Amino acid sequence: MKKQLLLFITMATFTGKTMAQETFMDVVINYTPTSLNYGDNNKTLKDFKKGYWGLQAGASFQAGINEYLSLVPELYFVMKGGRLENNNPLTGQETKIRFNTLDLPVMARLHFCNLYVNAGPVVSYNLGGRLKTESDGNLTGEKSKMAFGSEQGTYSRWDAGLQFGMGYELKFKKSRLLLDLRYHYGMVDIGNGADMYNRYFNLNILLSKKWKTNPLGKKKRQDLAFWDAYDEELDNPLN
Repeated sequence: MKKQLLLFITMATFTGKTMAQETFMDVVINYTPTSLNYGDNNKTLKDFKKGYWGLQAGASFQAGINEYLSLVPELYFVMKGGRLENNNPLTGQETKIRFNTLDLPVMARLHFCNLYVNAGPVVSYNLGGRLKTESDGNLTGEKSKMAFGSEQGTYSRWDAGLQFGMGYELKFKKSRLLLDLRYHYGMVDIGNGADMYNRYFNLNILLSKKWKTNPLGKKKRQDLAFWDAYDEELDNPLN
């Protein structure tokens, strides 16, 4: 009887942990705002700065570790950048800056029922970009592709920083819908001395589907071992 009670408690423990480790693949297609921070010049440019709206598309994979913690690697293509209005102190004319970027965040996510908080590092690679200035009567406008390198007057291919925020999930039988609010804090001067950083709030809507297996979970083998022990106990009730 004691053995059977012990087996029942073990079964309840394993089952609870297994149910908690849910794994999801999220698909993201979004039109999102981004903005640039200009370091020491940011306060001076505050009244001239405008955000840039661009496409964001990619995927997010949530792998459950335990009841409250998940690891979430993501990969996105993002069109990000910013705008400066006419007569700004930096360029003197209306300017639009756009980067075509691959973002790779790796987030640690803590779950509290349907709410969660997450944070982690992000590495970015700029595939390309465009700089556009508008004519204002005194200065001519032009369009140009960004030059990438490490010299002054070029832009950095690589960027890195932190992402952190919170979200809410609506669960359905085989899927879920996520509302994810996040802040992207770029730490690399992508203007190579020009004091230019990617820093912005981002709101994502993600549609998810449950993944069949959890690469971080080891409960399947434990469950099989439990049921083998349970069957043996039933075959030999007097032991």
